[in-house]
Amino acid sequence: MEVYLKSLQQCIEADNWPAALCLALSLPDMAGTVESPRGEPRQRYMDWFNAWVGSKYRTQLLVGQQAFLSGADCYGLKCAMLYQDAPESLHQHDVKIFDRFRFTVSEADHGARKSGNLYLHAGRFCRDLMAGGEAWLKNAQRDPKKTAMLGRTLKIESA
Repeated sequence: MEVYLKSLQQCIEADNWPAALCLALSLPDMAGTVESPRGEPRQRYMDWFNAWVGSKYRTQLLVGQQAFLSGADCYGLKCAMLYQDAPESLHQHDVKIFDRFRFTVSEADHGARKSGNLYLHAGRFCRDLMAGGEAWLKNAQRDPKKTAMLGRTLKIESA
């Protein structure tokens, strides 16, 4: 997991937003699998996002907290990115997700609503997911079962 977090940091520093978004949107999948290996993929992704990142995308209203980006939304963005928004490969909630969310390089537009779309600053969004991944990893490393699962991830050996 650490290699993916470091790679994400490098992509952010290089303003390589397509690669950064791919890595960032994959983190909840990777960590969620370690957290809940027997869970249904969509649900464990949503649960992980809501637990480790979701608070940054909630606002307090008179009637309670309201998520302006939920775990379900983030899962939809991940699926749309991987499957090119093909309706047959997406959950009903995820269809046309790119019609509701836009990534931007303008920090000032993060969280703004324009023409029915929520704008997310690519760098801030990626840093939020990376911070969630780092916090989760620190916590997971205290659990021997999770540590063992993390040890079985893809390794890239140097020459």
